[in-house]
Amino acid sequence: KKKSYKRRQKREKIKAAFIGCGGRNGVHLDKCMEMGDVEFVGFCDVVEEKAYSYAARTKTDPEGKIFRNYKDLLANTNPEVIFIAVPPHQHGEIEPAVIERGIPFLVEKPIALDMKTAESIGEMIKKKDLITATGFQDRYQNLTQIMKDYIKDKEVGLVSGAWFGGIPGVEWWRRMETSGGQVVEQNIHIFDQARFLFGEPLYVNCAGARGIVDGDAYGVPGYNVHDYSSAVIKFKSGVVANIFTGCYVQAGGGMQSGMNIYCKDATLEYALRSWLKIRDINGEKFYERGEEQTGIMDRIFINAVRTGDRSQILADYDNAIKSLRLCLACNESIETGKTIFLA
Repeated sequence: KKKSYKRRQKREKIKAAFIGCGGRNGVHLDKCMEMGDVEFVGFCDVVEEKAYSYAARTKTDPEGKIFRNYKDLLANTNPEVIFIAVPPHQHGEIEPAVIERGIPFLVEKPIALDMKTAESIGEMIKKKDLITATGFQDRYQNLTQIMKDYIKDKEVGLVSGAWFGGIPGVEWWRRMETSGGQVVEQNIHIFDQARFLFGEPLYVNCAGARGIVDGDAYGVPGYNVHDYSSAVIKFKSGVVANIFTGCYVQAGGGMQSGMNIYCKDATLEYALRSWLKIRDINGEKFYERGEEQTGIMDRIFINAVRTGDRSQILADYDNAIKSLRLCLACNESIETGKTIFLA
């Protein structure tokens, strides 16, 4: 009887497919492998060797499971979930095809490079009542949750945030038309985290510039994104945040990437995906990052599909649309010199 009970309790494996077999979906792949209850039924990438590498990592027989076109994957496999991680400019055709099939999906940010595409996909999802998740991993960090819980009864005035990084080697990242620039492609994580902590923005005014990065000297020919920017955001809650973005620093370190939150009676200092300090009348407390947040996010998504309970998903597609709107507004403000109102 005990053996029979255990058999009944054993969970069926969720069938998963991957569209885009680069670095970011590679992290999702590793996390799914760690779960132990995911079956890999298809891998798609325009570079066939990358799809084969996913099959090799998962010890999956590639026969009938390797595709160069997402349409072929959808026509020849039967996944229950799909992980989508493709360059930003490639969104817009994949998602509607997945939605038409009624397959829940997790898509990496940014979800699109224009609001028309994102909103159209969002409407399709609502009509299907489809379970979705997006790659805003920092919402799932223990450090973010500690900050959110701590400030809920605090008076917050000013916030500063920053993401200083290098220039990724992939060609599409260094062009505005294919990545949206560093605010949209990379620092959208900090902007989304700010929305998660402080609520919805009223307006943003953003200034940015080019001129430091020489594409040839930096080894990134064709580079045309902004070297740096500074966005001032007024939230409905009254919080005013200044978020810096920069990819030009080669030495000296720049600002610490992360976020500082200045309360009436406390200061929170968050180092990006690393640690958190809270200083108040009781002294200073230090917290280290716990479990890597992508694994938490992926497990919650898989469990939502398994059970139908999507309440633990912290950033579905509809929510991600709002973070995209904020970051695209930053680009619009840079180009026009105007304050962009969002509410």
